[in-house]
Amino acid sequence: MSADEVADRLYALSPDEFTSARNQAERELRQAGEREQADRVKALRKPSAAAGAVNGLVRKHRDQVEAFLDAAATLRDAQFAGKGDLGAAAQAQQAALEELVDLGGESVRASLQAAAVDDEIARDLLAARLVREPEPAGFGTLLEHAKAETAGSAAKAKPRSRRSAGPAKADEGAARARLQEAKKLLRAAEVEEQQAQLHWAQTQRELEKARAAVEKEQRKLDRLRGD
Repeated sequence: MSADEVADRLYALSPDEFTSARNQAERELRQAGEREQADRVKALRKPSAAAGAVNGLVRKHRDQVEAFLDAAATLRDAQFAGKGDLGAAAQAQQAALEELVDLGGESVRASLQAAAVDDEIARDLLAARLVREPEPAGFGTLLEHAKAETAGSAAKAKPRSRRSAGPAKADEGAARARLQEAKKLLRAAEVEEQQAQLHWAQTQRELEKARAAVEKEQRKLDRLRGD
């Protein structure tokens, strides 16, 4: 068995099972004379609880995770290329996110949000071998994508030759490029606001559930004390 095959098996386990299983696999490879493979297995790091939850989510619900990432890509297209309905795209991504959080627990949220705005993180997430949860870039990263996109648009909008176009046309082209940049940044900010509101609403619901649970347990305790 190769180190890659071992790694795939290990990262399918819960973090609590990881270390003993890794050490056992390392010993077996050494006994079989596979020193290089054993060294690679020994170097594998135990995933954090949150990373383990994400790895498990991807392995058990890959279709839903891929659907979420597709929704994130659709949202970026709506933001930066003006394709489709921006509000609908934002709601679709948020709905897909909440479905996955329901399946995997609150600890998977930050990793999914990071993957939504970073293709490299998305690839790592789909490999289902995360060791630690990726740094959540936050939706402010989308603004950076917007700036990069609009910078390219502005470059294309510049006249090819200053001698072939008068100052007025050059000024008009620059003004149009700045307007397009401002519009895209506005769309990104609007989506960020929408998602923040949706997340706030979800947090409020969780808060109410927690309060209700506390009140319920308090009533039980009060009844026991009364007895």
